[in-house]
Amino acid sequence: MMRKSLFGAAVAILISLCPGSSAHAAAPEEQLIEAVKVALGKNFNNDWSGLDALPGIKWAPLPPQSLQNCLPDGGCFARQGAARYGDHGMNVIASGARTFVTNIYFRSTARALGETNVLDALKQAGFAPELARCPVKGTIGGTNWYRLQSASANPGVLSVQSSCNGKPCEGFQLTLGGDLPQLQPRQVSMYSERCSGAPEARRAVSTSSPQELIAQSLTAFIPSASGGVPEWPAITKVLPEAKWFGTEPKRMDLTFKLDLNPYGITGSVALAQRQFSLIASGTQARPQTVYFDENGLHPRGEDVLRLLRGQGFDVRLARCGPVYTESTNNWYGVTGNATKPVMLLQSIRLDGKQLQDGYAIRLDNSLPKRDPRDRDPGVSGCK
Repeated sequence: MMRKSLFGAAVAILISLCPGSSAHAAAPEEQLIEAVKVALGKNFNNDWSGLDALPGIKWAPLPPQSLQNCLPDGGCFARQGAARYGDHGMNVIASGARTFVTNIYFRSTARALGETNVLDALKQAGFAPELARCPVKGTIGGTNWYRLQSASANPGVLSVQSSCNGKPCEGFQLTLGGDLPQLQPRQVSMYSERCSGAPEARRAVSTSSPQELIAQSLTAFIPSASGGVPEWPAITKVLPEAKWFGTEPKRMDLTFKLDLNPYGITGSVALAQRQFSLIASGTQARPQTVYFDENGLHPRGEDVLRLLRGQGFDVRLARCGPVYTESTNNWYGVTGNATKPVMLLQSIRLDGKQLQDGYAIRLDNSLPKRDPRDRDPGVSGCK
């Protein structure tokens, strides 16, 4: 009797240790979401060494790789890895700044996990996924973005890509933080951030490209031929979508822009999701100059001056700034049949394959004090 009891106990122990016999074997999508849960955990260390805590991923040795060209998400450093979730393999890349991670990308190398399965796994893990960005009907957009909320986790955004230019594919982007990643210029007409209604009712983030909106915004500030430079309250109403921090000018030191105007108002504006800082400077009586300074980076290939010419303006080079290897600062005279002439500064900073733009409109059509290193058109490569 004793021998039979011992045998039965041994069999019970063996059964309990046998994988899949009584315990639930986590599906690949559940294992993926377990990594997401760790990355969004309140105790997660978001420096590059913290990635080693994510389950199922084998990372390349530290330090992260410094990229010659920063990624579209703004990350200039990256660390590659490979994930194995059950029988499912994924390529993994984390991106971010020198000291911390901002995004983690997963790309399926074989069969797809399926968006529905991933959403179910998120809910089982305690997240409440909210569709925050979705394709506009009739476009080739193939990605959905979900805001992730949980009482036990930090906010995050998970994008699920199921189509690559109309062809089946699968990829995920986990953004650490609650802000949606910025769309690329060609994507703003393909996606909507109004996803609660029927697909037919989804409106694009913008039907115009960022460069088109920049050109339109610049021309909006050019005084009409029959009018004059607007007063301070009026200048803050030129762009309805802009947010100005006040309507009355305050004392301001703008010598870092070689601007001697003693008064100014600051603000901001988003043009097809591209963020700009605004400054209007002038005397206490009225503004004289308006600045647009891009906060981030964008891909090469835009030509705002060409768009201004397409609107009927004559845009002619007036002066080139000092020679720099990674930036240009050129002044242009802008004239139109129905507007007063103005001077326009275009500043372009190069960062690998990406650029950062800045513009200044001098409403009184004057040029600033000349730098000894400035060049006239046709001199020392000024063209």
